[in-house]
Amino acid sequence: MNLVPNEVKDAQVIFVSHSGGKDSQAMLAQLIRLGLKEKIVLVHADLGEMEWEEMKPWIESISFGLPVNVVEADLDFFSLARKYGRLPSGMQQFCTDFLKIKPIGKFIHDYMDKHGITKAINATGMRAEESKRRAGKAPLILSKGKGTTGLYMPKKHPTHLIHDWLPILGYTEKEVYQEIELAGQKVHEVYSKGFSRLSCVFCVNGRISEHKEASKLRPELARKVADLEKELGRAYRLKQSKGVKYPKYMDEYLPIFEKKVA
Repeated sequence: MNLVPNEVKDAQVIFVSHSGGKDSQAMLAQLIRLGLKEKIVLVHADLGEMEWEEMKPWIESISFGLPVNVVEADLDFFSLARKYGRLPSGMQQFCTDFLKIKPIGKFIHDYMDKHGITKAINATGMRAEESKRRAGKAPLILSKGKGTTGLYMPKKHPTHLIHDWLPILGYTEKEVYQEIELAGQKVHEVYSKGFSRLSCVFCVNGRISEHKEASKLRPELARKVADLEKELGRAYRLKQSKGVKYPKYMDEYLPIFEKKVA
């Protein structure tokens, strides 16, 4: 049985970040089941060219009738990488910060100002099962300091009290699918193609097998990302030879770059 924390009960609004992926979908379904629909404001961060498709129509189809607010960053993935001269990695996912957290954070503060809201919850679909870093997160915490989204900024927004909430932190992947099935929904079709997540088509956390499949489905984007790797001299992955790590570029392992034998 899921219990609603007092901070959530006291909040005037629950901002739910929705990528369109299975974890976001299960989280929203859970919150609806817990009777919190009237407090929910859905927010989707549009990743532009790196998304599988325009996600708003898909999210609307599984939003239980809630409107979907779409936000965008000032720079897209490619402009961001060129600005900083590097690509994101598993340890330094600056793409998430700039493309998702910051534009969503701006939306949250603007919405609270516009509607005179002082207490809010920022809910995301992270799960402990996904990584050690996520497993170490608190399920509910004041959004201030390391490991949070940093939305609680009393000097800048003195009236905004914001907590980060991870409603499905303890869910297993099986429970995610069970929650979605309980709501009478299905996951996005990309999962049936062998992908473990629905985020950027070429996500830094994606497996090589997923990048290979993505390159078949989105060859033009694969070439664009591969060109970016060479331009920056950086790669999503590294290879090791005699204890020294070197960039392993996409054109070394993606099928669309395989040289044809005459």
